[in-house]
Amino acid sequence: MRLQKGLALTLALSIAVLAGCGGTKKTETAPATTAPETKAPVEIAFWHGMDPKSAHGATLEKLVAQFNETHKDIVVKPTFQGSYADLETKLTSALAAKTPPAVVQNTDSMLTKLVTAKTVEALDIPASEKSDYAPALLTATTYGDKLYALPFNKSAIVLIYNKKMVQNPPKTWEEFNKVAKDLTKDGKAGTAVTADVYYFGNHLVQAGGAWLSADGKTAAFNSEAGVTALNYIAQQAKDGIALQTKPKEYQSDYFNQGRVGMILTTSASFAFMKPVDGSEWGAAPIYTGPKNAAVPLSGANLSIVTGLKPEQKAAAQTFALWLTGKEGTLAWATAKTGYMPVRKSALETAEWKDFVKANPVYNALGTAVQDGTVQPNIVNWQLIQNEVTTAVQKVFLGQADAKTALDEAAKKANEILAKNK
Repeated sequence: MRLQKGLALTLALSIAVLAGCGGTKKTETAPATTAPETKAPVEIAFWHGMDPKSAHGATLEKLVAQFNETHKDIVVKPTFQGSYADLETKLTSALAAKTPPAVVQNTDSMLTKLVTAKTVEALDIPASEKSDYAPALLTATTYGDKLYALPFNKSAIVLIYNKKMVQNPPKTWEEFNKVAKDLTKDGKAGTAVTADVYYFGNHLVQAGGAWLSADGKTAAFNSEAGVTALNYIAQQAKDGIALQTKPKEYQSDYFNQGRVGMILTTSASFAFMKPVDGSEWGAAPIYTGPKNAAVPLSGANLSIVTGLKPEQKAAAQTFALWLTGKEGTLAWATAKTGYMPVRKSALETAEWKDFVKANPVYNALGTAVQDGTVQPNIVNWQLIQNEVTTAVQKVFLGQADAKTALDEAAKKANEILAKNK
């Protein structure tokens, strides 16, 4: 035991002597390593008009959350800005204050104003991406040879009908009137019409008409086709087979209340179809007109605001392409929003085909993409729309015949078009 203690003491003293010896090589301390700098994710704001309390808004919120979860280098902050009109007003103010979002949802008419004001970017996306969007959906977002927005929530006009009342949905204008007449009884009407530019537009192109001349310089909606289209819808109200909707009311309201048996409306209404009596409803492609089976398309797009930092612009484009990409548009459409996939690749997937099989109303979208039509994307088109709506209302009120009303609207439209030069 003493020997062990002595040996331990000797070793300790030896170590102490060696440590204090100036000639002994000191042990070098390894330099401290610096952890690689972690880049903070790029934050971008996204303004939209989809109320989070609605089925559409709730779905959009989930998709944005999914994007953020799968793209750790980007954080998208969505903000509901109210109706499209409210969104446009707030965006205008934000642009003036130089505090706009990076990505903004916009209607076709809003986009025209943004492009004219040069406040949204021309998008330079890969050809493989661009060619995957349904061509008809890019028409309204292309100005000249440049693309300024990506189609996002796009819907088509469809025929919705009460299955208890209608066994075989009508396929032509004539058949529709016949079925509507048969349904008009016991205090109910066959359908509901809205006296505005949109309902008129549903029929203008099917009658063989066009909004503008081929060169886009003059109005063409006051043609024989335009008169035919306006007389067709106005006569339905005059004959009593159609109820005319009141301001701030939707055709879907009349249908859900059981007041009418069928309506023409946007497929985006699918999310709101809830007949109060629990009746089962169906949807079919819009009927064929005297000249063709054109399908009016509507909805909104996604644009990137100008003036962003390079990293913000890149993040914004990544987000816009994802949300309108194959997976994003498929998730958006299969959430029963009533909006169609905007990518051809999504339409070809087994997932979409299985979804349509399980939800037959989506068959109504049918050939909407290839037969789709949109209104002109020109400056001040909204002003022209107002003139057309006034003309339609005059005819419904019996204040003018279709030709006179449309000629008056066309004259004012031509004055507006002349100022756009």
